[in-house]
Amino acid sequence: MTGSDNHTPEERLQRALTTLEEMVGEDHPHTVLARMRLGDYYYENAQYTRCKPFYTTVLEKHTQIYGPDTIETAMATHKLALLYHALEQYDKAEPLYNEALRVLRIERGDYHQDVLGVLKDLATMLQMMNRDEEARELLNFAQDHLSGRWKTIPYEA
Repeated sequence: MTGSDNHTPEERLQRALTTLEEMVGEDHPHTVLARMRLGDYYYENAQYTRCKPFYTTVLEKHTQIYGPDTIETAMATHKLALLYHALEQYDKAEPLYNEALRVLRIERGDYHQDVLGVLKDLATMLQMMNRDEEARELLNFAQDHLSGRWKTIPYEA
């Protein structure tokens, strides 16, 4: 067993981020990915306050690197929306969900699994906010299309 095997996942992720920052800089896509992975670690372990600066920075960097209307930026926006949702800061989460949806619908189409996943997350939050009718409509649409129960449009020659 080597010495590196004794480090926690958090320590390994932090060391990878530090190394990348030193080698290629803070704005390099690999560094941003490492920052996102550390944020993901905190999110998955319900350490939301520790996650927030990572997700916020990742969204800023993705916007700088890829532009505001790209899949990468939309996915980072979705992650930040999920974080605010978990923190019950719905007023911050909702516009982020809507922005992620706007971009993903343009880039991937209304029925792509990424779009439907964001719709489900938004619907779940709307339910928590007692906006049941809106939530039900979104959830039904997402679940029908994720399960393959949508109606097909007949082909006309």
